[in-house]
Amino acid sequence: MIVQRTIKLTWFIRIDGGNVLFYILYGYFVCALHLIYFIEYLTFPVAEISVFGIAVAILLGFRNNEAYNRYWEARTAWGDLTNASRNFATQITAYIHPPNKQEVSEVASIHSELIYRHLAYLNALRLQLRQEITWDELKPLLSDREFQAISQAVNKATVLNHWQSQRLRELYQSGWVERQAYIYGLMESIKAFYAAQGTCERIKSTPLPRQYGFFTKAFVWVFILLLPFAIVQQLGWGMLPIYVVLATIFTVTERIGSLTEEPFSGGFVDVAMSAICRNIEIDLRQQLGESSIPAPLEVKDGVLM
Repeated sequence: MIVQRTIKLTWFIRIDGGNVLFYILYGYFVCALHLIYFIEYLTFPVAEISVFGIAVAILLGFRNNEAYNRYWEARTAWGDLTNASRNFATQITAYIHPPNKQEVSEVASIHSELIYRHLAYLNALRLQLRQEITWDELKPLLSDREFQAISQAVNKATVLNHWQSQRLRELYQSGWVERQAYIYGLMESIKAFYAAQGTCERIKSTPLPRQYGFFTKAFVWVFILLLPFAIVQQLGWGMLPIYVVLATIFTVTERIGSLTEEPFSGGFVDVAMSAICRNIEIDLRQQLGESSIPAPLEVKDGVLM
């Protein structure tokens, strides 16, 4: 996620640098055809091109609005995970207590087990959404047996949340949790995690309808290729810088929409899932009363991952 207010030149080059070079060469070619070789019939009426440009701009606005809605829904899902995680940790420390004094020494280890497994769940979901190939980040959060078992799972986040629900049931049946707290508290939190996970997986697996992206990009390029033939007759060589600026505006806007519609791609416009997971870890480990707390992730080159 870009958090810097100004856009770096390197980001701009990554987004549209190659196209700008093409516009310069293409604009020069059109000027040469018209002004040097006097090919007059290769011009178009400005009014018609302007109407076409307005139509393309409306289509771009619609597509980019839908792309931002996908991004915001993804960020909202992770906001829900943050809130539900804090509530879940509070429920664990408040609801889970030994039924007799002989087991008091086990309270801290059970609380830690549940909260660390939940942190593993959040990081597994993040890694799945970004399609990472290594899962070593989960090792410090799980037992060796659980880490070996989870390595064979297809949907690791779902399996971890399922294990969590099974462990809570064991604690309930052993008398560690009261019935009301188990059914209407802890299991409701498990349900909230599944709901937010399902939202993220739906966004990841269901792209913005490809016809929107394909035709929007196609119409943008038709407009860009026709534009210099409409303004060269009025502006002459002065058309070149104006054309480069106008064409860049359209393609940058289209490219931004294309990047924004994939909020879990792992790129620099991604939802900052790594930072969110770290912030949740800080909160939950503080709720456990731990003193060794990791620092929040820092912004690097204007980007928070």
